[in-house]
Amino acid sequence: MRSARTNPAAPAGTDAVGDPENVRLLVAGTAVLVLALVVDLGPGVALTGYFGLGPLILAAACPPLITAGIGGLTVAVAIISGIWDHRFGTQAHIAAIILVLVQSAIAVYICVYRERQRSKLHRVQAVAEVAQRALLPAVPGQLDGTGFAARYLSAAQEASVGGDLYEVVSTSNGIRVIIGDVRGKGLPAVRLASVVLGAFREAAVTWLDPEQVTAACARAVGREAGPEDFVTALVLDIHPDGRLGMCSAGHHPPRLVSADRSSILEVRSPSPPLGLAERFTVTTAQWEVGDRLLLFTDGLIEARDSRGRFFPLDDHLDLVRGGGQEEALDRLIAALSSHAGGALHDDLAVLLAERQPAPTAPATPTVPAAPAARAAAD
Repeated sequence: MRSARTNPAAPAGTDAVGDPENVRLLVAGTAVLVLALVVDLGPGVALTGYFGLGPLILAAACPPLITAGIGGLTVAVAIISGIWDHRFGTQAHIAAIILVLVQSAIAVYICVYRERQRSKLHRVQAVAEVAQRALLPAVPGQLDGTGFAARYLSAAQEASVGGDLYEVVSTSNGIRVIIGDVRGKGLPAVRLASVVLGAFREAAVTWLDPEQVTAACARAVGREAGPEDFVTALVLDIHPDGRLGMCSAGHHPPRLVSADRSSILEVRSPSPPLGLAERFTVTTAQWEVGDRLLLFTDGLIEARDSRGRFFPLDDHLDLVRGGGQEEALDRLIAALSSHAGGALHDDLAVLLAERQPAPTAPATPTVPAAPAARAAAD
């Protein structure tokens, strides 16, 4: 199981006919075709020219072969309709048949074009998956006495990568973590996220103090960002003895979840986001073995339900307590999805860290003295 997951793109070549929207289109297209046929069967009414509306509507949901079959059947019905409306072979009947034939051909063309666009979208999704793996590689499941699990969810169904970021780096003094959120969306946000991650990966192993690492990231953003661009970020140092050091650049404070309680790790003197500030202050804290730290971007706490209420994260922190870290994040994401009705309006990155017990040194086995050595000792 990967430590970092994304919302999976739909596999190429699939046509989600069972999707609720497509089902509605299928029902509408069939209803129009049947209604036109029933009305046409009535005396004094000729609606043959309207038969082609059915294939046109069905083209939005059906594959090309099925649409072509329905279109051919519709043309055949249009030809036969001349019998019961007593105008078979007349100029009006032939014109209606030609109209239905043209409508059916257009419906097939719409299907073929839609399938080509779908194929292009799947190729773009595949590129986005590769870009995400390069930009946000899977975090280590365990590193220097700390366990990690991560999730990334994109608000756009057609995309799987955005401007949220996280990274975990091992250094000579402990572990360094960053989580951040780039203002904006799309490729400019992805580019700026890559700038921040590149600066962090270099600074994390170069500078001793977390405020220096944060300042290095800020300088990188200042060089590359536009006048209205900025990045909120939280840089976290995890030391082997349980000490924590945090620098916040306008980011949400993490949540500390212990066995019997949970709390907000308030950051002392938080600074403005990267790109708007150059100096940062370190806040220190302590965590114990078994404690968990939840780091997140604003997509988690700003998700709204149908009544516009935000997701109450602090009321759901029990979900990340107990069990494996991957399972804990699964429970939290499931609760978020239920709250938001499955529709996110902002990208979301979540990182869960757990302090694990220090490995115990194996006992050194004692080797019994040889008989000759015991005799010499005697």
